[in-house]
Amino acid sequence: MSVCLTEEQKRRIEENRQKALARRAERLAEQKNGINPNTAAVSHTKPRPTGDEYLQNAQLPSCAPAASKEVTATTYIPPNTEAAGANLTTAKTGFTAANREYTASNNPRTPVEGGYTAIDTNVTAGRADLTRNLPQDSSTSSSNFHATRGVCSRSEKAGAELGNSASNASRFYGLGTTSGMKATAPTPRTDGRETMGSEAIPAKKAAAGIKGRCVRHSEKRFCVEVGYKAELIAIFKGIPSKTYDPATRMWSFGLEDYPSLMSEVQRLPNVTLKPLEGMEDIDIPTLPSTASGGANVNTLLTMLNNWQRKNATLKGKCVLVSRSRFEVDIGYHVEIIGLFKQMSSRNYDMKTRKWSFLLEDYQKLMEASLRLPQVEVEPLPRPVIQAFASQFEKTSLNRPEVPDVDLSAVDSKLVSSLMPFQRDGVNFAIFREGRLLLADDMGLGKTIQAICIAAYYRKEWPLLVVAPSSVRFTWAEAFCRWLPSVNSNSINVIVTGRDSQSASLINIVSFDLLTKMDKTITSNFQVVIIDESHFLKNVKTARCKSATPLLQSAKRVILLSGTPAMSRPAELYTQIDAVRPSFFSRFHVFGVRYCDAKLMPWGWDYTKSSNLTELKLLLEESIMIRRLKSDVLSQLPAKQRKMVVITAEGINAKTKAALVASAKQMAQGFKSKVQEKEALLLFYNRTAEAKIRCVIEYILDLLESGREKFLVFAHHRLVLDNVCEELERKNVAFIRIDGATSSADRQALCQKFQFSDKTCVAVLSITAANMGLTLSSADLVVFAELFWNPGVLIQAEDRVHRIGQTSSVNIHYLVAKGTADDYLW
Repeated sequence: MSVCLTEEQKRRIEENRQKALARRAERLAEQKNGINPNTAAVSHTKPRPTGDEYLQNAQLPSCAPAASKEVTATTYIPPNTEAAGANLTTAKTGFTAANREYTASNNPRTPVEGGYTAIDTNVTAGRADLTRNLPQDSSTSSSNFHATRGVCSRSEKAGAELGNSASNASRFYGLGTTSGMKATAPTPRTDGRETMGSEAIPAKKAAAGIKGRCVRHSEKRFCVEVGYKAELIAIFKGIPSKTYDPATRMWSFGLEDYPSLMSEVQRLPNVTLKPLEGMEDIDIPTLPSTASGGANVNTLLTMLNNWQRKNATLKGKCVLVSRSRFEVDIGYHVEIIGLFKQMSSRNYDMKTRKWSFLLEDYQKLMEASLRLPQVEVEPLPRPVIQAFASQFEKTSLNRPEVPDVDLSAVDSKLVSSLMPFQRDGVNFAIFREGRLLLADDMGLGKTIQAICIAAYYRKEWPLLVVAPSSVRFTWAEAFCRWLPSVNSNSINVIVTGRDSQSASLINIVSFDLLTKMDKTITSNFQVVIIDESHFLKNVKTARCKSATPLLQSAKRVILLSGTPAMSRPAELYTQIDAVRPSFFSRFHVFGVRYCDAKLMPWGWDYTKSSNLTELKLLLEESIMIRRLKSDVLSQLPAKQRKMVVITAEGINAKTKAALVASAKQMAQGFKSKVQEKEALLLFYNRTAEAKIRCVIEYILDLLESGREKFLVFAHHRLVLDNVCEELERKNVAFIRIDGATSSADRQALCQKFQFSDKTCVAVLSITAANMGLTLSSADLVVFAELFWNPGVLIQAEDRVHRIGQTSSVNIHYLVAKGTADDYLW
């Protein structure tokens, strides 16, 4: 620590020192001549000052150096001793008695009677010359200097408050002392205070609380106006969206991190932050308290900032392997192995040659590893610490039960239709405050669960549903079916960019049209449902860039996807970022941990995977719930039929005119049954032409969603031909069985489909392939067209629902409104 003395102070110190030397020389001369100094005549007009008074005359500043020339001998107090209530006794001997404790060797570290080490550093060169010329006596061979340690600590607000040890020294040479005051040694008191003369001085001053406030910085950011505190700065540095402005000396953060920041600040006992204006009523999550023996979450988060070692020769990392245990992936090192053996929950796997421990031992292990300079252990990532905070305090093997939610405010028809596992999904979503990734397998009712969750937050509507264009009207039908209390006129399906974009109670839009919507309108939605959320897997696409800000600003976000990641973990990042923006500050952090990111000559490669078990545990603990058909098969019916409403759009003007004319003719009625049948057949043919584009779009959506095997039934050759051409264009394997397929070829094609491990679509004719075929390796059937006889459709369904089928069968009927399907369905 640098000396901060003014020239005037240095001059006065040197003057006092020389006076002290002169007094000592005078006393030595009197003793040598046989004169008793106590009875000798006083040669001064005023009483001679004592050594303590000379110390008071040396007016040092409050930020004194660590070792000073003029100090008092005090009893040594260990660094870890609590200052409050301690009796810091000062040597009651005068300046002369202290002189006898200093050795003539001028050793900078000399033990004295007080039980501490006197330190004398930075002594001026003239000091040695002055003492060398003085007469020496064997009984008084010590110099008249003794040292103590002065500590200058910085306050959180002002930066100049004295520390515990420095406060005692400042009573002797503080700025407020004058030469006319006599300093007396403090006398102990029984109440934990010390008295200096007639004045009572507390042994330790209670720490003052720090108050600050959150202020809006911009549209999406806020800043914190608060004084300095080390623990507070550590929290700031752990927030992903942090930004520090050196000019204003203030920290700013993204609004998405406001709840987590306020939650962590609440754990600091002496810090109070005024909430951000307009967000006083927001729910601030409460982090688990850290009782004695438990891990401090703030401490664990602080470890994320200082774990790297430049000179480390051995590097490893911590990886979560279950809800209760983590393992350390590291090579052999004698010290680290010895450290592992000290953990009571240690377990060594002979196969993997890795050590694992309970999460409650994580803090102890990491703190001990940080003391090994040659070893670097990468800690668990921030999202894992946040998601499993309670586990670090006291590890529990069982997952906590999610409480049942009161759904009395939701339509009874919807609530009574929920299966037990669907009710569990709704409870999970409400428990996660309406922000989740619902990743149930196809056919498990993600739509009905999403509608129920959204209905629970009905007071926060308008509601926005973003879905593939092929199922927009299916969502509208589902709302009308499950929520009778909602007027159908309150449901707005946006078909084109020219449609009304005013916020209705329920708004349904496709991913492509979302990019064209007015940003001022989309920002008003606080409840958002994203169907097939894996469509947002590429962060560079326009649909993802449009959806991400919308989702991060919404209060409730419900993502639906049967296949959240179809090929690699990188596809999960945008969905995680939409639900929990505070988990990962940027994609690279996620990629390094879970995508085994490598720096290649052309840039970073994120196409691989790593730590998948940890990623799965993290998602299931925080945002994702996923059930497979095999998990809930006992609750499922053998067949599940679903009507998918599509629109006859994208057709040419001639086909559209013919379709409209046929519809009018059917509405007017006919004189005879023959005329009605002929008109209906014509209408049926026109419907096939109008549905081609929508059917192909729906099939491609299924393939993009990860469906590997399914059947497509159609009646008209025109539909079959167009579907096969599109599959061939997309390089998707398929088989086709119609009236032109021979019996021998039929069997060979069925075998190819049954035993194929790759994606394969069976394009089948309703009338030619509705019997005699076994295609039970698939569990999904899509009817691109309807048929006159319902019995034929049931026979076609049974191509999948046969002996050997181990799953529930899903059957989707594509129905176009305003076509012949209205008469056939």
